[in-house]
Formats: sequence, structure tokens, C-alpha cells
Amino acid sequence: MTGGVLNSVAELQAFVNSHGRIHVVGRRSKTALHQVDSDVVLADLSGMCGIIEYQPQEYTLTVLAGTRVSEIQAALRKEGQYLPFDPLLPDHASIGGTVACNLSGSRRHRYGGIRDFVLGAGVVDGLGRAFSVGGKVVKNAAGFDLSKFLVGSLGQYAIMTELTFKVFPDAPVFQGLRLRYGSLDDALKAIFRCNRSSQELDVLDFAPSNRGWSLMAGLAGFQDTLPQRAKQFVAMMREETALLDARKVEDDETLGDPLAGLTGAFLVKVVISPRQIPRFDALVRELPRRYSAGGNTAWLATEDIGALKEILEAEQLPGLVLRGSVDCPLIGKQSENVLAARVKRVLDPHNKLV
Repeated sequence: MTGGVLNSVAELQAFVNSHGRIHVVGRRSKTALHQVDSDVVLADLSGMCGIIEYQPQEYTLTVLAGTRVSEIQAALRKEGQYLPFDPLLPDHASIGGTVACNLSGSRRHRYGGIRDFVLGAGVVDGLGRAFSVGGKVVKNAAGFDLSKFLVGSLGQYAIMTELTFKVFPDAPVFQGLRLRYGSLDDALKAIFRCNRSSQELDVLDFAPSNRGWSLMAGLAGFQDTLPQRAKQFVAMMREETALLDARKVEDDETLGDPLAGLTGAFLVKVVISPRQIPRFDALVRELPRRYSAGGNTAWLATEDIGALKEILEAEQLPGLVLRGSVDCPLIGKQSENVLAARVKRVLDPHNKLV
């Protein structure tokens, strides 16, 4: 049941105080996260949108949680800046949902994920209390940083109403490269070589292709130096890895999009490490998939979520279902978090937020 669109913190506080079990929604771009029991009321934050404060000279940005990611990107682009964690689904997702699901894109490879860029947040907890955590400047006091704890929380500890990020200057030129390898083993060896290289890659993804494995590399920089950097990078890979061929990619939006081409009833994010990939990939070799951030995240599409769930449980890997009909979006091996349970008891003792 939907409780209507909420437009302010005061409305959200009243909503929390007057309902039993509550589930937060933003732009509803991730369907698997919003299938709830009939007694759960939806708190729609899409009305709480807009930029509160943007200081380009201080590289900080504060926005309401329901703001569409594409709106934020457009404002930053005008100042030559960007969110380095590269939020996914920008045309559809809200920034609050992006943080709650911890969804960083391929360009997070260079500087890190969402936790590295969240400075502070405004929240309403399960008792209807509104307060701020973290700060609005890059240097904050030491201590437990609840704003970073909320990253990936799925809205189950407190409802984010506004968020403050540090932003970076974006490079004026981006060069994409596709490098072809004959096997997964060769592609992984190339990934390990890239990680030891002095070249700072913005994108380092890889995926199976019709002729082996394709490694997607992206470099950002300035027009007068980037072509030479790209040339040096390819030369290094030819000399030190089993590279079959390489080509430049011009204006290909899919190169930096780990979800491109992943069609299927279910879309799943899996947290993994490069050394776990050979064994895991052998088990999912029939599925559309892509490994991003140097092999630290797997994205898969499947028609059989039950079979994938069994694989993740056997391999003790955690997964998050983003698209498709599931009883619970968290699948696979989920680690027990004593701290999370303690925070839940403090912020939502009546277990209202689900």
C-alpha cells in the first residue's frame, strides 16, 4: 500500500509516527527491492528532490534524497565536476536509492565507491526523530560515521532525507579501449598487470565475448597527453600480457556501463574478488555477465534466480537482486553484522523500517 508522495521532513516524520511497517521508495528503478508484504506502507520520497547547496570551489554538494541522479550530474557537469563513484541508472534512479543500494558504476575503479564520497546525511529514524549525521565539509571529527554506515543499508536503519558528497573535477577527455584475450585466465592476468601499472585507469571491466574475453579499459585526462598515455598502455599490454588485439572505442556509452547488455528476468549484483572469479565463472558460464571495478563486482542476468541463489550460497558469496520478483532481494551468503543489529536497535527499536 502506498502512503502517497512525501514532500518534506515534517511530512516524513508524521508518516513514520502514524504507520506500523514502512518501506522507503524513491524513483522505483530497482523493482526487486520494492516487493513487500500487504501490511507494509510505502513511503515515497520522490517529492523530496532538488539541490540544497552546491559549492564548486569547495567540491561539496548537498541534495535531497529523492533527487534524480541525472539532475545532479547535469549540475556538476556545468562546473566540470562529477561524482567519481559513477552512480548507475542515472536517468531513473534517485540518489538516495543509489546510496541505500550501494550501486557504484565502472568509473569507481579509480577513486573508490560511494562510501569514499559521502560526507554527511540528514535522516529520519524509526522513532520519527530527524537529525543529521556526518558533516558538510571534507574534514570531519573522528568517530563512528553513521552516514557511511547507511551506504548499502537498503533503508532499514534510518530514512535518508538529504545527502552531502564530496565531488571531483572531471577530466575533459575520456578514451575507451577494448582489449581482446583468448581466455578468462589471460584476461585475469591482464587485470592483475593493470593493477600494478602506473597508469591510472578510470574503467577496468571485463566480460566474455564471441571471440574470447573482452577487457574494457578507460583512461581520462587532457587532450595533449591522453593519446600518448593510451598508446603507452596498449604497448605495455602487448608486451607483457597475452593480448590478441586492441582497439579504441569512440562514443560508446556501454564501455563504462556494467549493466549494458544484461537482459534477463533477474539482474543481480555480486560482491567478489578477482581470485574467486575462475571458480565462480565456471558455474555461471551460461549467463550474461560482466565483472567491473577490476573484478571486485560481478553483474549477472538470469532467468532462474533459484539456481543462482544456490550457487552463491555454495560459494559463500553475497548477492543483491535489483530486478525481478523475489521474496527477499538479499541472496547468497550474507555475513552476520553485530554492529548493524546494535544500530538497528537504537534507530529502529520497533522494526518499522523494512
